[in-house]
Amino acid sequence: MKKRRIGVLLLSSALILSGVTFGVVSCGEGTQQTSKNPQITLALDVSEIYVGQTAKVTATVNGSAVTDVQYSIVEGGEAIASVASDGTVTGLSAGKATIKARKAGHKAGTVEITVANRPVIEPDAVLEFEDAQHIPPAGGWTDGTGNPVETPVEETDTASGGASLGYQSQGVVTNVKFTAEEAGTVDLGFVMATTAMDWTSFQMTAMTVKDVITIEVNDTELDLTGITLEPGEGAWNYYAWNEFIIDDVSIKAGANVITVTTVGMQGPNMDCIKVYGDLGIEQTKVEAVTTENIGTYTYYVNGYEWGPGVYKVVIDFGTGNAVAASDLAIDLFQVNASGAGGAGAREVKDIYLVDANGDEDTAATSGTKVGMELGFNITSQNWGGWIMTSTNGASPFQYVNETGRNIWDASYTITTRLAAGKSLKIGETTYDATQKPFVCNTEAENGRVITAVKDWGEQKSYTNEENNQKLTYKAYETTAMEEDGVKNPLIIWLHGAGEGGTDVDIALLGNDVTNLGEEKIQSYFKTNGSAGAYVLAVQTPTMWMDAGDGTQTEGTSSSIYTETLMKTIETYVAGNEDIDPNRIYLGGCSNGGFMTMEMAIKYNSYFAAYYPICEAKADSAITDENIALLKDSNIWFTHAANDTTVIPNDFTNATYKRLIDANAQNVYYSYFENVVGDDSGKEVEYMGHYSWIYALKDQCDTTVTDANNITAPSTGKVMVGSEEVTLWGWLASTSK
Repeated sequence: MKKRRIGVLLLSSALILSGVTFGVVSCGEGTQQTSKNPQITLALDVSEIYVGQTAKVTATVNGSAVTDVQYSIVEGGEAIASVASDGTVTGLSAGKATIKARKAGHKAGTVEITVANRPVIEPDAVLEFEDAQHIPPAGGWTDGTGNPVETPVEETDTASGGASLGYQSQGVVTNVKFTAEEAGTVDLGFVMATTAMDWTSFQMTAMTVKDVITIEVNDTELDLTGITLEPGEGAWNYYAWNEFIIDDVSIKAGANVITVTTVGMQGPNMDCIKVYGDLGIEQTKVEAVTTENIGTYTYYVNGYEWGPGVYKVVIDFGTGNAVAASDLAIDLFQVNASGAGGAGAREVKDIYLVDANGDEDTAATSGTKVGMELGFNITSQNWGGWIMTSTNGASPFQYVNETGRNIWDASYTITTRLAAGKSLKIGETTYDATQKPFVCNTEAENGRVITAVKDWGEQKSYTNEENNQKLTYKAYETTAMEEDGVKNPLIIWLHGAGEGGTDVDIALLGNDVTNLGEEKIQSYFKTNGSAGAYVLAVQTPTMWMDAGDGTQTEGTSSSIYTETLMKTIETYVAGNEDIDPNRIYLGGCSNGGFMTMEMAIKYNSYFAAYYPICEAKADSAITDENIALLKDSNIWFTHAANDTTVIPNDFTNATYKRLIDANAQNVYYSYFENVVGDDSGKEVEYMGHYSWIYALKDQCDTTVTDANNITAPSTGKVMVGSEEVTLWGWLASTSK
């Protein structure tokens, strides 16, 4: 076996302090220590150390181990980063370092250590990752733009064999198989590159190997502690190869396998494995396995605090391809979702056979349709005060920068495969995750079901013949309200800028507006015989702050849609005699908050109350005459202090203060420090502009108490009579 060792000079010495007289001092074996301050002697457990390797320093006094020693580096900090409390030293870069040990009542001792670069020698064998067996993650691999590919292999000029493994997402398993003529130990050099990125600077960063992958050799896991992959220079450099070497790995005679499993959300790119040790090793090339594409899927969408979320997928394997209910288990499949807004593995929370409507069929013992309920992994990062949230494949929306609006993502794809080590009989064929794999990634015709809007009726529109402006709308209307024998209130919702267009479902889902039709909010309006409140969601084809040329007014001038919106509302109310004209409430968020203020100023006598959220009507554009009008209105504002889109001091804070100074009697303000939600099952922080989350989850229950000192969070309680109320309880109690 070839060795890659070079000599390392190791020196141990004892420090004798000048100017102090002691008795005879000697560090030699068998001598007597007569000083009152015994000498510490340091020694190393190896004769050489390479960069990345570890050594152990031991401290003794007169040949006996001594504990509670404090280690420090007195010279050569560039060679070793630190010395652990147990004496472990890790080589950092080539060079020499001096380590000192101190202990009260003892004379300090030192030892010098040399760290050397590993000598460059040719390996005895090279195992290529592209010739390995690739077990895909949930959903398989993509080419970097969302398009699925069969394997992660990609051509790379800098790789040893002209190819390497690309994007390694969580769940990837790569088996490198080889044979050895004889048993023994070898050193294995793994050649990989970091794919970690600092998204604030768009520069590659170091990757801690044990956090992103595990490596097993013949089912024995290797210790990856302390190993990092250093970045190359510049941005997006995924091919700056690093080699880290694991020494003395046991190899069997005959068949062997090295298994690399990605355990982090994203693993490294991988080039090859270099073998140092002549055991007659040859790689076993794995034949490509054909993956069959079977079945189609339909995904189900509900509304959540972050927007739309895909919470269920139903696979239809097709006629003759029945599966047994007893074969279904939550760990059977790996599910991945990808689209313009990101990608990620989706946890399967439940699995069952479904009927023709997509509902669980508890009586069925076999069937061709399988439903899976999916968990959410919503994450956020704070980049210098700018909160960025990722749904990691949960949202089927795409934000279009050119228009500033959301659309349904045509590239959104859900991919289902058998999990590693799993098999399933479908019809007469038994599929296996590795030997006979299948994938289902074909969306069914009409493959999207939006359960959140099932009670919101058909989309309708109103066209203003004077200017040919057309607004679309949907309404929450129930038979119970129509038949309760009393007139019912009407809540009107105006969406934000990103929800403009001609599909009202986008306006309903973009801000979780469907909550207005849920019992938590509807219950406030089920009083005095009423069965609830009607809800009208109106959508503009562009944005409420449209200046007339497709650009935003920045909240400083009027909207081109003000008159058309009023006529749309009047037309809807005229067509529903069950609406109480004294209890019509208007509100919305951001652009919709701007439009709420616009309507409150121009059509003040029509509405009973207003609930603007992170409203974008600039206070500088609100005149004193406007304030004199609005001070007698019923208004409940909502905003968050860390909103970087609509700065509170320039909008709500300033306007609220002016209203209170004008002696407004029924104006309130829920002011939050930041925006936090928990619809995903864990607490997630969103950008500060998302304060509509609090309003639509019925969490606005306080008001600012001092308009001259507006600080978050607000703490005052809003009372109706002797009872504390939330925004919606207050709204339900308000009438013209």
